[in-house]
Amino acid sequence: MSTFRFPGLIESDELLMRPPEPRDAQALFDDMLSDVATTRDLSFARHTQLDETLAFIDEAQEGWRTGTLIRWVLEDRASGRLTGLIELRPHPPRVELGVVISRRGGARRRRAGLYALRKLLKWLIAQPPFLRVFAYCAVDGDAHSSMERLGFTLEAKLTNHECRPNLGLIAADSYLYAMTRPLHPPSDTPAMRWLEEHTSLETI
Repeated sequence: MSTFRFPGLIESDELLMRPPEPRDAQALFDDMLSDVATTRDLSFARHTQLDETLAFIDEAQEGWRTGTLIRWVLEDRASGRLTGLIELRPHPPRVELGVVISRRGGARRRRAGLYALRKLLKWLIAQPPFLRVFAYCAVDGDAHSSMERLGFTLEAKLTNHECRPNLGLIAADSYLYAMTRPLHPPSDTPAMRWLEEHTSLETI
């Protein structure tokens, strides 16, 4: 169980980020998790029944309780529509990021989601427990085109890294992107000076 607590509600002028609730199931199913275009490159199978989406929400609520899986839905303030999902899997000092942006709706909603994500990432990488935020993107998908604009660096191309069930692929290549915060050296304390001296003596 993680001791770090994430904010449940994050607001911007256009969006609310909040934990998913059972009342969101139909909208999540219709606009994202059953949509062919939205789920094309995901590593889990497209939902075909509403019960799958309800289980997805149950998993998120348990994740919030334990701090091991953090999911927010993005709700458009003007219309009340759900336009995306942001997921974090924290394992300090690193945290894995996952994002689903609905392909239904206009480009304005997608831009608003990316703006909210940029603000979240800026906050997240400044938190003491986390020195690294990373994400995987399908090499032939659309997501990786936004990663460097969000502040990520491309670290590697991973061969046969993830399954792509919605494309009928057992395994497919992924890009690994990350943003990192420098680890500052420990303070100059008597204990650290003793440790440095002791270590240097052992190497003589």
